[in-house]
Amino acid sequence: MKAEIMAAIGIALIALIVGGVALYMLYAQNVELRRLIYMQSATLGSLSSNVSRIREGVKNVSEGLNKFSSKVSTLNKKVQDLEAVLNNLRGELAILKGNISYLKKDINESIDSLTSLIEASRYPLSITDALGRSVTISHRPERIISTAPAITEILFLIGAEKQVVGVDQFSNYPPVVQQLKQNGSLKIVGGFSTINVEAILKLKPDLVIMTTGVQLKYAKELTDMGLTVYVVKTGSVSDIFEDILALGLITGHQNKAAKVVQEMSTIILDAREKVINYINQTGGNKVRVYYEIYPDYWTFGSGSFINDLIELAGGINIFSNVTRPYFIASPESVVKADPEVILVNYNYGQFGKPNKLLQRLKNRPGWGNITAFKYGRAYIISGELEDIIDRPGPRVAIAIDALAHILYPKAFGVIVPEVINESVLESWGIPASLG
Repeated sequence: MKAEIMAAIGIALIALIVGGVALYMLYAQNVELRRLIYMQSATLGSLSSNVSRIREGVKNVSEGLNKFSSKVSTLNKKVQDLEAVLNNLRGELAILKGNISYLKKDINESIDSLTSLIEASRYPLSITDALGRSVTISHRPERIISTAPAITEILFLIGAEKQVVGVDQFSNYPPVVQQLKQNGSLKIVGGFSTINVEAILKLKPDLVIMTTGVQLKYAKELTDMGLTVYVVKTGSVSDIFEDILALGLITGHQNKAAKVVQEMSTIILDAREKVINYINQTGGNKVRVYYEIYPDYWTFGSGSFINDLIELAGGINIFSNVTRPYFIASPESVVKADPEVILVNYNYGQFGKPNKLLQRLKNRPGWGNITAFKYGRAYIISGELEDIIDRPGPRVAIAIDALAHILYPKAFGVIVPEVINESVLESWGIPASLG
């Protein structure tokens, strides 16, 4: 019995101890929880303080933005006011520019008048023409007749257009020539090879400018009638340069004539430089060229300025050994020369559409085996480009540039179509006019 009581007391003590330990642990946990709650409370207090400061900062930023917005509005108003001032200034500048233009025009007219007086004092002058004659120009000519399209181009380009009273029926460039012919300001004195002497006499010219070849008989006839006749040279590009400078001197526009020659030289030299560099870099040979200017087999030799055009463009005319300016070649001689490029004038379509014209050439006996046809390098020269190449005038520089592109397309980074006209030139960046 005593043992049982002692056991019960022991169990009770153990329970008391365990309870005490549990109670102590609960108390310790409660203390730790209070400490954590206190720390969190402090953290929340700090966070609340930070939030308050942030709110104050936001308030300050908002006030700053409002002030900035006000300043922006003020600045916009100033910009608008400035734009209004600038618009007014633009209007004033436009008026001033107009006044300057009128003043510049007056100055230029005064200079022109003064130049005319200076030039007039240089007459009479004597100058040798294509026939080797010494032609005396007694005064600055004011009634000039041109009997060839190339001559008309030169006169208009050097600034002598107001001195021209008559032209041949084929003169069509610059475009204003057509307008002047239509309204009667320029009289037509016949065709290139059919000069109307009576029409020339009726215009009472103080100078008639003619060319060689078929016009020589008219030049003699008009000279015998007492008219002053100057015959230009057309055998080479050098002759064309000389013609431009001579007509500039005769008409009193030598300064403009010199500028035209300078512009032509620049175009020619630039094109030629690219071709030479390309040939040197690739180690290739010059391209052999056959140019049929009129069917059937009409071509040219070294006596024609077109031969110069081919050579200055870096090509070789397969008939450069022929001294005659123009002649009919034998079809066999073309096959034997085996040109790498064939050019043919479209002649304004009088011999059929482009594809039929090329097929006509290719169907000639043995021509299908010519290198030009084998590699698709037979081309038709059409439109304004035909006039540019065929006329011994200022635009021969453009002709040389165009031919260089045709013969050496890789040197210029272009593609050559079968039909080449002024639109193709434009796509290549080549202008169809000078000045």
